Amino acid sequence: MIQLELYNAIWLFVIVFMLHDFEEIIAVEKWAKRTENIIRKENKWINNRIWDFWNVNSYSFAKRDVFIFLTMSIITFVKVQYLESSWSSMLFLSFLIFVLLHNIAHVLQSLLLKTYTPGLFTAIILVTPYTIYLIYRLNSASLI
Repeated sequence: MIQLELYNAIWLFVIVFMLHDFEEIIAVEKWAKRTENIIRKENKWINNRIWDFWNVNSYSFAKRDVFIFLTMSIITFVKVQYLESSWSSMLFLSFLIFVLLHNIAHVLQSLLLKTYTPGLFTAIILVTPYTIYLIYRLNSASLI
């Protein structure tokens, strides 16, 4: 079995997460048009808050994702540069936990709205398993 070098596994996380962001950017406008009536019909407070977050065009959503990408890239760069440092480990682990919580939010939003939300598929199929794998690898290397 071929195992990724730890540095590569850490950097690959940025690519995996960006695939998730691309799903969101590509799906957000079509989803908003298709889903508005469903959400407005129920008129629940939580559904309206979820709607407010997702009711943007792809350009606006992409601007949000640029900030996430830059933040993630800086945190990843710091982790790779200071691989064995405890502070970089805590920073990176905090980000990985944030990503897992973000993925749980995707699932909860979809359950509350009873429909797909942008990013759900890659959150479940790619990002969550890879984040867990990365935490396992860092733990096995005694880096968290």
